Amino acid sequence: MSSGRDDGEIVRLNVGGSLYTTCRKTLLKDPNSIFPQLLAGGDENSAARHEAYFAVLNDGTLFIDRDGPLFTYVLDYLRSGRLVLSDSFRDTARLREEIVFYQLNGMLRLIAPYYNIRYPNKALLTNGTGSSAASSTTATTTTNPVTESGGYITLGYRGTFAFGRDGQADVKFRKLHRILVCGKAALCREVFGDTLNESRDPDREGIERYTSRLYLKHQCLEKACDTMTEKGFKLVATCSSGANGLATPAHSLIASQSTCSQQELMNQRNSGDYEEQRWAHYTEYVFYREPQVNAVCTITGSHPLSPITSSSFSI
Repeated sequence: MSSGRDDGEIVRLNVGGSLYTTCRKTLLKDPNSIFPQLLAGGDENSAARHEAYFAVLNDGTLFIDRDGPLFTYVLDYLRSGRLVLSDSFRDTARLREEIVFYQLNGMLRLIAPYYNIRYPNKALLTNGTGSSAASSTTATTTTNPVTESGGYITLGYRGTFAFGRDGQADVKFRKLHRILVCGKAALCREVFGDTLNESRDPDREGIERYTSRLYLKHQCLEKACDTMTEKGFKLVATCSSGANGLATPAHSLIASQSTCSQQELMNQRNSGDYEEQRWAHYTEYVFYREPQVNAVCTITGSHPLSPITSSSFSI
């Protein structure tokens, strides 16, 4: 496409088989991106370097051999200067590769908080001095993300009811032995902090490691649930079942009938230990939290996509 054409003309794009239509001036909004080189002709070295990815079809459509569905985020950014990803978006790494290819340094800064949450062990710098910052733009962007990774955590406990002598207590109090914690080790540590006991889980290497050998230092189920709620988790599933069935502390009821007298059997059935065994149960609660991006970006300077010299917005 020649450089003499008006910036308001319509440009048709075929990106990996997906068709897009936009204005020429939209593609030229970021002067440091790859699009001005393509639409304005560019130098010969640049054209040769990108020859394998671009071609002009017979009808004038510009073909780009890249990911078609992900290009919609690139085009939306060029239109508005913002990056908005849905809660169910899972292609953060692939989108970042597309952004790098199109040389959109401002968009690269905006995706950094999302990328850091999905891949915390590959965190990017977003303060304008890291690898994702645009060295050629006069704008300065500072991003302070609250990186709350998402995932599942399962709380499980074995409980019963505490019975008094001869099983005749007026109030049957709940009795918990231990609250178990299962899930990604790093996520469990983030949620429960110092209340998490890791003594039974010696293998602590690897940020993506999952474990079922953690438990809480306290036995208050409501406190654990409050903690999950405060950290943004929601209950998505639960299950429960009897743990012991009809069994005495030492041996089963059927076996005792052949060796115990009727009075002894009644004493066993009326004992507090027998009632606790009888009412023993195991319950699990499954909690889930979506990856959270709570970041505030402050742009100062002459950002190519916005006439505002100083602004603040939330991602």
